[in-house]
Amino acid sequence: MPEIVVTGASGFLGRAVMAQLRQSGLPVVGVCRSSAAGTRRIADYCDTPSADVVIHLAEEPDRAVVNGSDAPSRRQSEVVRRLVVRAGKVIYASSGAVYGDRGGAPFTTDDPAIGYDSYSRLKLANERIVLDAGGAVLRLANLYGAGMSPNNVVSDIVRQIPGTGALRIRDDKPVRDFLGVTDAARAFLLAAEASCDGIFNIGSGIGTSIGALARLALQAADQGHREVVVTNPSGRPSVNVLDVSESQRRLGWSPASSLQDFFSQSFRSEVKVVES
Repeated sequence: MPEIVVTGASGFLGRAVMAQLRQSGLPVVGVCRSSAAGTRRIADYCDTPSADVVIHLAEEPDRAVVNGSDAPSRRQSEVVRRLVVRAGKVIYASSGAVYGDRGGAPFTTDDPAIGYDSYSRLKLANERIVLDAGGAVLRLANLYGAGMSPNNVVSDIVRQIPGTGALRIRDDKPVRDFLGVTDAARAFLLAAEASCDGIFNIGSGIGTSIGALARLALQAADQGHREVVVTNPSGRPSVNVLDVSESQRRLGWSPASSLQDFFSQSFRSEVKVVES
């Protein structure tokens, strides 16, 4: 069986991918720059060990950091160039953000991708390196789940529940595609097992406005009586939803979880879903 290496194995998505691969009995080595149980620590991702398959998750996740400096972009592209030389196949974690936010119907992989900021340009540049080498690119929707970053809209909503008074969100109008991290991890497992290459959209295929997201969370917590207050409305349409039919056909992958299930379980069990 081929050996699989996962970069960024100690991160939110990395932990989920490692769990999926291990549960499937695949030989996998996780590497990261921190000391995490069950992983191998390396100082530089350019030193990632060679493998038949490398799943590359180790990139700066903070969009503001990437947009604030071109140094992370240059460095991360150098890592990808090294990986495609060392790996039989690279599976790259990209983002549905490369399509922009002016969608109507869900974006397909045939729709044009837009490099409208440093973050999206980095993703597109690294996608091209991987695709030219015969690898696979997974464009991910907005991920949620236990242990997710505190710096996203789902975490912001969860922090305010249970509570009293109004639940506050910045803008209720943007429509986004939200996907459970376990579903995303399963897509990487299937991509590692398959021989196919190219671009795959990995999302729920369902658009949920931020306002609807807040109300869904409140209802799941039996706090549907609370008001949702918008603090900084943008006043412009913003839609980013992914068409996943190609991933269903080529990978045999479909999302199995839902936001409603996540919120219901989180508030019922009172499990802390956001890292401190």
